[in-house]
Amino acid sequence: MKLLKLTSLGFAALCFVMTSCSDDNDGPEVSTSAEPTVDNVFTEGLPASVDGATFTTNEKGQVTKIVDGDEVITFEYGTFSSRAAEYNVAMRYSDNNYPDEGWTIYMQLNSQGFVSHALQVYKDDEYENDTWDFGYNADGQLTSLKRSEGEDDYEITYANGNIVKVTEIDEDDDPYVYTFNYTNDKYTTPVENTYNLMLFDDMFEIDMDEMGIAYYAGLLGKSTKNLPMGCNYGDGDADNYNWSFDSNNNNRPTKFWCGGYEWNAVSFSWK
Repeated sequence: MKLLKLTSLGFAALCFVMTSCSDDNDGPEVSTSAEPTVDNVFTEGLPASVDGATFTTNEKGQVTKIVDGDEVITFEYGTFSSRAAEYNVAMRYSDNNYPDEGWTIYMQLNSQGFVSHALQVYKDDEYENDTWDFGYNADGQLTSLKRSEGEDDYEITYANGNIVKVTEIDEDDDPYVYTFNYTNDKYTTPVENTYNLMLFDDMFEIDMDEMGIAYYAGLLGKSTKNLPMGCNYGDGDADNYNWSFDSNNNNRPTKFWCGGYEWNAVSFSWK
């Protein structure tokens, strides 16, 4: 499932492991006061592709489809009902190689136009479901995530517009803390995140799974002010982050990878 690499089902874990071995369906009331658009998050425009996945938008500037080979995610906007609740957005995943599988994630939006509560329903098991609950600050940046699957919660701390700490709290209420750098030996001053990139799992160890792709639809809040340049793990290990940039635009990233593992980098192309 290459498309789901965008939801980071392995890259962040690989980076960490290779260096350090490391249902309640009732959500908040549905809000229609803010309609989501890509421009609300991607102020310099959406990437043309991310790791080969391409994006289709409608006349309102909303992402309607993300395609990577046989994998397709579609977004529908309006009013949807599921499990006796109403939602603003339906995100549907399918794979042409596995037509009997797939899922739909129904999303309730807050007044900023970002997902506050989401319910995932699986095509091959109508009784199975997972939920996400999100919190944001006044600047529209994600500050908390609570998931039913895995039972881990995340608390996200900012300073000067950047994520400086993520606290992962497991089902036993034990915290594991990650901290983040915005400079390293190569980049001695912070690099502005002009193009609003935000890989929750790969950059910040926030386990989004299938929800991560919704960021490219402008549904998961706004990016950090600067590009992260490294992660410090709770056990004392650390990783540098690496970036490649467009030769004609020093601020426009074309590739991101962790540590020395460029073979598993995330690539970006631009219009």
